[in-house]
Amino acid sequence: MPSARVAGLLVGVAACTTLLAQPPTPSSTLPRLIIEAGEFARTDAWLQVPLPPTVRGADLHLRDEQTGDVVPLQIGPQREAWAVLPSLPAERTVRYRIEPSLKETLPDRVVAARDVSRVRVSVDGRPTLTYVGEPLRLPAGVEDVYERGGYLHPVTTPSGRRVTEDYPPNHKHHHGIWAAWTRTRFAGRAPDFWNMGDRTGTVEFERLGRAWSGPLTAGFEARHRYMDLLAPTPTTAVLEDWRVIAYAWPTSARPAHVFDLEITQTVTGTVPLELPTYRYGGVGMRGRHEWDGKDRTFFLTSTGRGRLPGHGTRATWVHMSGDVEGQRAGIAMLSHPDNVRSPQPMRIHPTEPFFNFAPQQAGPMAIRPGEGLTLRYRFVVMDGPPDAAWLDAMWQAYAMPVRARVE
Repeated sequence: MPSARVAGLLVGVAACTTLLAQPPTPSSTLPRLIIEAGEFARTDAWLQVPLPPTVRGADLHLRDEQTGDVVPLQIGPQREAWAVLPSLPAERTVRYRIEPSLKETLPDRVVAARDVSRVRVSVDGRPTLTYVGEPLRLPAGVEDVYERGGYLHPVTTPSGRRVTEDYPPNHKHHHGIWAAWTRTRFAGRAPDFWNMGDRTGTVEFERLGRAWSGPLTAGFEARHRYMDLLAPTPTTAVLEDWRVIAYAWPTSARPAHVFDLEITQTVTGTVPLELPTYRYGGVGMRGRHEWDGKDRTFFLTSTGRGRLPGHGTRATWVHMSGDVEGQRAGIAMLSHPDNVRSPQPMRIHPTEPFFNFAPQQAGPMAIRPGEGLTLRYRFVVMDGPPDAAWLDAMWQAYAMPVRARVE
């Protein structure tokens, strides 16, 4: 029977169960994983695939049917499987057998350490990001109206340089990486969930869900509430579910901390949350306060534009950077092609270290009852200046992953 640590790896820190090893299975009856590279050659290709109920067990690996090579497999809390394929030629289809692994369980390279409502994520012992659930103690001089939780900060590079800011003095409602809508209409009212100082709306942390650690990924889930403060009594307008996944990213090209943020928003009643045309709102990213000033933050978009030319245009990714202890450090935000109005328009602040993909720039939109809205972004945090070709390749891998199915 695996140890409690192994069980925590496989089904999440928040809800461990005891797992029994599966008996050996004849190779003729083992499930097969079919992987298609598509039109691009792949190196260190990430694979994520849901496992059907017929694939049981937790200590599993993949065996190449042609070469016999073995690839480690991590099983997640929702029975999804992750693996990294060393190489895959373009237009190639590869077949693997899913087998019980008889080797010792791999160590947890990616750890999501839960502390009440906070989660600290590290890769190979290096701090990567922290999720703040319940609000922290307010900094001196910050009014109570700005108190909120449900965001990521600090976010750090592989060398340990922090690239995000919390409660910056010129925008006290900015919090590392966070989400909120600005101009809205809801049940005849106009709550602003972004500019909390107006006291018309806010976003509250509700609960932290399951978390997990593992040799390839770690992550967690959380829920937030969008509160309409203009209603006769404070009313929940939207429920927002977060899922964050951090990766032990291969470092063959350049070291980077890589994590995904998937947000699903649903209205709670029978009326939609309307989002009129506006220049910002959605998922925001705030850089260090020391980067304030038009010449202290550097932006680069996937279309080759900088700060002022990039605002209001569309792109698949944007990189924001500045100097930390005399060295450049930055963070890129990659937008998934399935996002609404992709490639999404962008808000790039003219003088402050702030960026936001803002789909409502392209015209009014709404979150309707029974439909919901899902937003997916990948963040790449690195030391040094941006490499556009490398970020293009990172976006391509995110947007067009290898195709896989179990049969």
